[in-house]
Amino acid sequence: MKTIAGIILLIVGVASVNAQPIPPQSIEDSILGWMKVYNYKGTKEPMQVDGKLYSAAQLSICDSLVNWIQASYIPKGGWGDVKKDVSERSGLYNRHIAAKPQSYGAYTKIYDELKYNSSHKMELLTDGHAMWKIFANEIPGDWPVRDICTPTRYYFTMPTAETEVEDEKIKRFLDLTGLANLKSHPTFWVKNMGFGSGLENVLLSKDNKSPFIKLTKGEFLQAWETALPLYYEEEKRKLIQAEQGDPEGLARSITRLDEKMERIRSGLEGNREKYKNRLDEPALTSPQPSISSLANGRDIFTNIDLAEEGSVSGRVPVYMMDPAITELCKQDKPQWILVSWQYYPGDIVEKHQHDAIINNFNFEYVYNFFFAPEKVKGQPYKPLRDPAFKEAVIVNEASDASKRSTADNNIHFFEDFSTTAIGKKPLGWTARAATDGTSSVIAVPEGLSGNWAVVNGYTIAPTQLKTPLPQNFTFSYDLVAAQNFTWGAKGLWVQLAYEKTAGNPESYIKLKLRPGYDGKDGEAELETKFPAGYLAGSKWMTAPGFSNNKQNNLIAVTIKKTDETLRIFIDGVRIAEYEKAIPANQLFNAVSFFTYGSTGEPDKLYISNIKITKD
Repeated sequence: MKTIAGIILLIVGVASVNAQPIPPQSIEDSILGWMKVYNYKGTKEPMQVDGKLYSAAQLSICDSLVNWIQASYIPKGGWGDVKKDVSERSGLYNRHIAAKPQSYGAYTKIYDELKYNSSHKMELLTDGHAMWKIFANEIPGDWPVRDICTPTRYYFTMPTAETEVEDEKIKRFLDLTGLANLKSHPTFWVKNMGFGSGLENVLLSKDNKSPFIKLTKGEFLQAWETALPLYYEEEKRKLIQAEQGDPEGLARSITRLDEKMERIRSGLEGNREKYKNRLDEPALTSPQPSISSLANGRDIFTNIDLAEEGSVSGRVPVYMMDPAITELCKQDKPQWILVSWQYYPGDIVEKHQHDAIINNFNFEYVYNFFFAPEKVKGQPYKPLRDPAFKEAVIVNEASDASKRSTADNNIHFFEDFSTTAIGKKPLGWTARAATDGTSSVIAVPEGLSGNWAVVNGYTIAPTQLKTPLPQNFTFSYDLVAAQNFTWGAKGLWVQLAYEKTAGNPESYIKLKLRPGYDGKDGEAELETKFPAGYLAGSKWMTAPGFSNNKQNNLIAVTIKKTDETLRIFIDGVRIAEYEKAIPANQLFNAVSFFTYGSTGEPDKLYISNIKITKD
């Protein structure tokens, strides 16, 4: 068994080029490991940062968190590092964080934009990375209600998937509540500030009680009233600084500020009057309510005119930190632990990290270590699963057709997916995930024989293809559209390309096929890119017999290159021929199938019996 310390770097099959960016798809399934495995032993000295004293015990917790992270995960598809950190520093532009609790912990950076330098050593191309962090006393997300935060009270919201994610498929992937490793603890996804993505969160706290207090409407309105003097003084300070040397200008600005404050107070009273009989209801509002809403006579809960009645659909609760709990966060023992990580199902590096966290990380040990230490006394941390774990690959016996093709010297490549188990990713192929996290698997559609690869919003490409392809060849495959395939839905592309670097085609043939409806013929689109004087651009044609009315709408597709001539056939019927299409000596070294964007259940496409024959 490989040790974690021994798996630092694995790089295969890349040419030495000065400062060459590494195509992400070329390393997405490679274990690149950690830049350094730290094996921290604990901290003996305290540290003071920004007026906050972090004890040796608190800093030693950071050390443990680093060790636990590295014991649970070996970065795959990216190059990893782990950092220790403490609470955000406060300054002129973030005074609202004064009452945030003292926090500390560790976080990963799994760099996924890499390059090779002139010595063929891997380096960072950019700071682009996936992140996983474990912090004591951390508040999820970064959604302060700035205008009401005071030196002693911190208010915030947490926009979750319930209000922020429209795609039900994505929402299901983000839902962690059904995972056995997490079932004992609160889980939730919070949107990132300013971005469409967000962070998964697992909250570990004594008896699984949340330390965050939900405000009622009455408490929320009172918070605005309490904050108004501070808001006024801060705005006045800004004006004095901006209008230095201009007393008359300062006087006019302060007059305008005073007038604005009157409108704000009037708006606050209007909200209080409107909800005077509902002050005990939960405060639901926008993710970042602003004092400007009050100045403009808006309902702070619905963000419409005060005189109108509106819905709070899509609104989020407002939370606060109890000052007593915030004070306890200064002690050596954490009040809670927040485990957070980036997870977008379509990002392969984030998915690798996500899978390691939910399968390997020992949440129960961490909970007990801090909140029930007698249960793990004397026991070192161990991940639930070895991070070097690889799922056993089931290889079925190849079909007779596959065996015959292997023995035929004229057949350059053949794939009918017969060796892959049903429901598994196709063996010998890369299968990049769609935006909803799904990827190609092998299926046997009812009414068909043999194994078929599903293509629905992702790219699949053979990894065991001998390259280059023959100079003259016949490329063929069988394609099936499911019954009632939606007219106008995305069709299937196949691409034969010459790539200098993986994923960057310099020359190519791309053919898209999309079924018709009610027995009507389908559509074919051809795109090519070759040197001047040869076929380039897009061509459209009919795909005879390819519709959506049968249980399985099956066609056989053939692309034939003979010297400079390109021919395309469907079920043996020639639908296109171009005599000066491709340079006679043009070679191809990459094949892929893909669709743009995942679609609904009836819009799946299936491929099999892919063959390349030497001509």
